[in-house]
Amino acid sequence: MAKKKSKNKSPLTISPEKYILTKARSLPIAECLINEEWKEVGSANIIVSRQHKSGNYTLAAFLVDLYCLGVKDTFYRYNISLSEYNEIKSSYPFKLTTYNEVHNIIYGAIAYAEDLGIDPHPDFNITQYVLEEDSDDIPFIEYEFGKDGKPFLIVCSRKEENKYVSVLNKNVGEGNFDYILRADDYDEDYEDEDYEDGDYYDDEDDYDDDEDDDDCDEDKPFITEEFLQNLQMIQDRLKKIEALPHTKYAYKYPAYPKNLKLNHKELEVFFSPEYNDFLEAETIDSILSLPHETLIEDLENIVLYEIGRTYKKISNHTMDEEYRSTLLHVIFFLGELRSERSLNVILEVLRQNDSFRYYHFGDSSSEVLSLTLYYVGRNQLPALLDFVKEPNLDIYFKADLIEVGVIIANCEPERRQEVIEWYREMLNFNLANISNTAYYDATLVGMIISNLIDIQAVELFPEIKRLYDTNLVDDLLCGSYDEVVYEMNSLSGEPIYDSSLFNIYDRYKDYYDNWS
Repeated sequence: MAKKKSKNKSPLTISPEKYILTKARSLPIAECLINEEWKEVGSANIIVSRQHKSGNYTLAAFLVDLYCLGVKDTFYRYNISLSEYNEIKSSYPFKLTTYNEVHNIIYGAIAYAEDLGIDPHPDFNITQYVLEEDSDDIPFIEYEFGKDGKPFLIVCSRKEENKYVSVLNKNVGEGNFDYILRADDYDEDYEDEDYEDGDYYDDEDDYDDDEDDDDCDEDKPFITEEFLQNLQMIQDRLKKIEALPHTKYAYKYPAYPKNLKLNHKELEVFFSPEYNDFLEAETIDSILSLPHETLIEDLENIVLYEIGRTYKKISNHTMDEEYRSTLLHVIFFLGELRSERSLNVILEVLRQNDSFRYYHFGDSSSEVLSLTLYYVGRNQLPALLDFVKEPNLDIYFKADLIEVGVIIANCEPERRQEVIEWYREMLNFNLANISNTAYYDATLVGMIISNLIDIQAVELFPEIKRLYDTNLVDDLLCGSYDEVVYEMNSLSGEPIYDSSLFNIYDRYKDYYDNWS
């Protein structure tokens, strides 16, 4: 079943900012880059990149002034392709370096600047989460900051001069720092005495006009008060969300099989790195031609074996190892076979933790799992609801399951009332357990409401309002109650999913096109 391409993202897709704030540190670091002569020029251009399981990259770039200003500028790029990543790398003469080096340069420069009364660029509130946490786990490297034992301010305009000189005068004292105002930014209306607090250099030997042209572009917009207010609002909102009730994962694992015996050797292809993410039509045809009863038995056994093989071993250190798409293949085939008997086995996948989910499915668990859960569970809504009520499970796996209701409402509109009642019981269960974080998670409730927006579930306004009245809903995904009402009443009614069923060939192609 295909999501309509006009809908750019799943209702459960989190924003790039929230992904970086909550998930970026779980990605393995791909590489760290820095400009060649950063020590000599006192300015470091740094890129730290992390790699998604799909092969794409999320990165943060930092312009670090070691002489005075700390992190002067920073930006991020989320989930970009290799070609986009290479284009960014080619924009400057970088060299490879270690993570420990760039971590100490960035945080050392920030600490030095903060002692002078200068904060890092506001966007560091986001890009810092591409870095590792600044803790004693990072080996300390000592670097010298400032120049010749005191702060050395390089400003590119009189606006910057007015901004920073007064700060340094206050925190360091007049005459205890030097600064440069670029010659081509000098206004002749300024008299020499205007620079008595520092030094003005007009000699090309003392300062290279070309060195920071991009950074000193007068046309470059400065940070506005509106930008700072919006950033503060986002930060306050994130702090509020962090304080909301969230479920802590805790699952008592059953005994999983330690050995695997297959009826059909053809399925050994699932374990081959050569066939990660994609199978040719000829291979798919060959597997689907096998006797279905024993084929399904093999597929279920592979699921349980693969869970047992990996669930204890996944950590940040194994995320960057070559992975196998075994579970992806099995789940696609169980969906194609409409194997309703396999629901409990697939639900066992959903009982695993966040690291397991990311290791096996990366950013695409919804694309892989929600459709198969529809194929095998569309006639078993009570069993799906029972799973939602299980305590201490990963909320994003649960989110993959609750999207089944959206698919049914879109593709089987005659079942809408059944779906509404399914969601109603889900909301009432959360209301009844709102003080118990084993069951209640504010973010999951926000995801449920996001799904309800997509099917215009106006029948559920009373239950939704009661949840909002508790002030315990994570509204980052679904908005305030008034916004929910507005969205439900203003949507065109166009379904998120179209009514055609994707066969397994289309699913492989769609997955490969979107995630490879």
